[in-house]
Amino acid sequence: MESSFKMDCCRHKLLGNKLCILEVASDKIIITNISDLPHKRNELDLNYNLFIDFKVKNKQLQAIGLTTNKHHWYYADNQNLINLKQILGARVVFKGVNTLYNPLQQIGQGTFSNVYLLQSKIKSLEYFACKCLDKAQVDAQIGRQGLFEEIQAMISLKHQNIAELLEVFEGDVSYYMVMQYYDLEFTDVLKELNHEDIPIIFKQLVAAVNFMHEKGYMHRDLKPENIMFSDSIYQLKLIDFGLTTKDSGKSKCGTPGYIAPEILNLDTRINEYNEKCDIFSLGVIFYKMLTQNDLFQGSNHDEVLENNAKCNINLDLLTANPKIPKQALNLLTLMLQIDPTQRIDTNQILQHKYFAAEEITSNNTLNSANQLSRKHSSVIKILSPLQKKNFLFSSPFSFHDDECIEKEASMQPIPVMIMKGGSVQDIVKSKNSGKNRKLNKEVTKKYQTTDFEDALAEMNQNNYRPPKPSQLQEMYNE
Repeated sequence: MESSFKMDCCRHKLLGNKLCILEVASDKIIITNISDLPHKRNELDLNYNLFIDFKVKNKQLQAIGLTTNKHHWYYADNQNLINLKQILGARVVFKGVNTLYNPLQQIGQGTFSNVYLLQSKIKSLEYFACKCLDKAQVDAQIGRQGLFEEIQAMISLKHQNIAELLEVFEGDVSYYMVMQYYDLEFTDVLKELNHEDIPIIFKQLVAAVNFMHEKGYMHRDLKPENIMFSDSIYQLKLIDFGLTTKDSGKSKCGTPGYIAPEILNLDTRINEYNEKCDIFSLGVIFYKMLTQNDLFQGSNHDEVLENNAKCNINLDLLTANPKIPKQALNLLTLMLQIDPTQRIDTNQILQHKYFAAEEITSNNTLNSANQLSRKHSSVIKILSPLQKKNFLFSSPFSFHDDECIEKEASMQPIPVMIMKGGSVQDIVKSKNSGKNRKLNKEVTKKYQTTDFEDALAEMNQNNYRPPKPSQLQEMYNE
């Protein structure tokens, strides 16, 4: 069996260390004891029933913990252990997320999860986003097996425009999905777009969705909040695959304002939907890129949902604007067909004449990576209280723009809806349209975990903004 990784390690014993060789094959970890004769060999299957933990000391990995007949620590040099951890990635389950990462701040919230900003305890200049899922919620919705089937799906979706899942941890009350942290949000970039930028960005988004469709998956929650950038508009990343499925479409779900009409008006007894639902959502996003306006509007989310279901599409803003190419209007019309059988698919979008209308080069856009990163990092208070306490950096920033932060704090997240049944009108009537939807502490607390609680208790006493990866090297040099 050919191995992709091999390292020397040892087990500490009272009567002397046992020298071992640890190898990673395609589907196994193989540990060979070379201190004894005959050599003893243990094989562990690489799957989600294999739990692995690490020892950390002085910001370096010391040992990896594996269970054969019982739990053993295998000691090796830091770099080999880092390489091993990266190779294993999301193919196994790690234990002890707080051994390897410091939680800095909650930066997002989904229907059944929270998203935290993490700082590596091994490399203090590395930051990650961590989706934290409550185990009780997971067990009630899909079960552990269902969750790890979704994780396996994410691993198979490796594409330059899709955020990569790096590691999976399981704690006492939560699961943790560790991903790369991207600081540049589509909603920020949207404000700065010119018409030369739009095809650059939109083509990347369609390419990501096209890859998913080729693999047999539907995203089902495409919206601006699920689009990020790594440094510049040339590095789009599609995120949040909580509603992604390979099954036939028989459940009502999505975000009001972006849901395809066949989902909202679905009668699960007689029909179902397919990947064309993502095309409609792409069309709504494209409309917003072209006009800076929402296609389906309303004074609250219930009104947006109702207008979304009625699907009365008005393209007057496009036809009245001479700067918008006719090819863009044609493409949008093909994506927003109410009948999904008449809707264009992702391959046809990528071949549409709209993308051939202009040569896309790095010289025809105003939004360079530096300009975007600096603009949206200028109001950030870089350091968390934990970083200051441990003297990790000496921050060049001592204040932030209070007015900007207050405006951000007043913005309410758009809720993802998973509808159990009934018409849109029934759903709307059952809700209080005037209700304040701002998340309160109790809702947030519901999803906090024992692994992060102690550190976050100190964080929550202070108002600060998460650090930006684009500034970390500059901070370090300062």
